[in-house]
Amino acid sequence: MSDEVEIRRGDVVIVRLDPAEGNEMRKTRPAVVVQNDVGNRNSNTTIVAPATGTYRGYPFEVLVEASDSPFEKDSSVRLDQIRVVSVEKRIHSAAGSLDDSTMDEIDDALKLSLGLD
Repeated sequence: MSDEVEIRRGDVVIVRLDPAEGNEMRKTRPAVVVQNDVGNRNSNTTIVAPATGTYRGYPFEVLVEASDSPFEKDSSVRLDQIRVVSVEKRIHSAAGSLDDSTMDEIDDALKLSLGLD
């Protein structure tokens, strides 16, 4: 991804997750940037939560409807699959940003996934 584009917390980006191991999510797919913006401004990496079209209702998932977001279809953001990625090597583009209420849901699921409640 170009150095001129600034990645921000809450952005939906297209990220290449391969190669992956075991049950890690794989393929090129949308993901939500969950790293804070201080880290995003000062690092060549960021932390993302990948999204999938399959929603299972787990407490560490957030269902985001396409009509209210940059996602092309209804998507489940998986906070149990967060990962650090190279912005330059793995992020292809930014598709837009999620609204504050959706990010609040993502924060709650992230806290649950990391045991920060």
